Amino acid sequence: MKKELVNEFSWSVSRAQLFRQCRRAYYYNYYGSWGGWNPDAPKPVRKMYILKNLKNLALWGGSIVHDTVRDALMYYRDGASEFPTVEQLQARARQTLRNGWTEAVSRQWEKTPKATNLFELYYGNGRTLPAEQTSRLKEVVYDALDNFRHSGVLKEILAVPMNDWLTVDKLTSFQVDGTKVWCALDFAWRDTDGNVQIIDWKTGGEHSENLRQQLGCYGLYAMEAWKVGAEQIKPSGVFLNDGGRRSHYSVDATLLFNVKEQILQSIQNMRSCLKDKDNNVAEEEDFPFTDSPDNCLTCPFREICPACGKD
Repeated sequence: MKKELVNEFSWSVSRAQLFRQCRRAYYYNYYGSWGGWNPDAPKPVRKMYILKNLKNLALWGGSIVHDTVRDALMYYRDGASEFPTVEQLQARARQTLRNGWTEAVSRQWEKTPKATNLFELYYGNGRTLPAEQTSRLKEVVYDALDNFRHSGVLKEILAVPMNDWLTVDKLTSFQVDGTKVWCALDFAWRDTDGNVQIIDWKTGGEHSENLRQQLGCYGLYAMEAWKVGAEQIKPSGVFLNDGGRRSHYSVDATLLFNVKEQILQSIQNMRSCLKDKDNNVAEEEDFPFTDSPDNCLTCPFREICPACGKD
C-alpha cells in the first residue's frame, strides 16, 4: 500500500525568501497547491500547482546551467576518462532548451505540471517571444558554461581525488531544533588541509547578504554531515556570467550562530500564521498580500491572486 504524502512543515532559504516577499504567494506555493500533482485534484488546487511550477526565463536558464554542470561532474565522477568539452556542455544545454521550449509551447504542462512552463509565454501569447529575449537566454547559458569549463575552480576540482568529493548538487536536509531544513550544496570537497570547500554556482549577480545566509546554512549542514568546525568551512560563490569569478565568504562560529538564529526566527514567523501548528494546517485569509506591488508583476500566481487586479 502506497504511503500517503503528508504536508510536513520544513524550512529552506527559498521558502523564507518567498515568505518575506509575499505571504499570500507563500500560501499558494506551500499549502494551496498541495496535492495538485493529482489529475483529479480540485480545479483551484490543480491551477495553483501548475502556477507554482512556472519559471521565468532567467530562472529556467539558471536551472539548465546548474543541471548541465551537475551532470558533467557526475559523469566524470562515475568514471569518464575526460571531462566534457565546452562544445559538449553547450550541445547538452541546447538540447535541453529545445526540449523545454517544445514542452512549453505545446502546453504539455496541462497534463504533466512539472513539464517546462515559462512565465513569459504563459502570461504572453503562449507561442512566441521576441527574438532578443530568446537570443539573450541562449547567450547567458552558453557564456556561463564556457566560463565554467575554463574556470580556475573547475581545474581545482578536477585535481581533487574522488574520495575527497563530498557532494554534487544533491538535495538533502538536517535538523535545526526539531525542524527539517532543506539544502542542496552545488559542490563540496575536502581539501588537503582537512577543510570543507563549498561551491555555489551563480548565473545572476552577487547579493552578499542573501548569499551569506545561504552559505551559512550550508555551513550548518557541513558541521553536522562532515563533523568539521566552523573554521574549517570555506564557502564560495562562483559567478559564471562574470567570467567565473570566485567570491570567498568567511565563516566563523558567530556567523553560524547568527544564521541559526535567523532560521529559528523565520520558522517562528511562518508557524505563527498557521491555523493548526501541530498539523501544519493553513488558511488562506491568514496570509496577507504583499505591500510591494512590484512583486506582483513577476509573481507566478497573478492569474488567481485578487491583489493583482484585472486590468
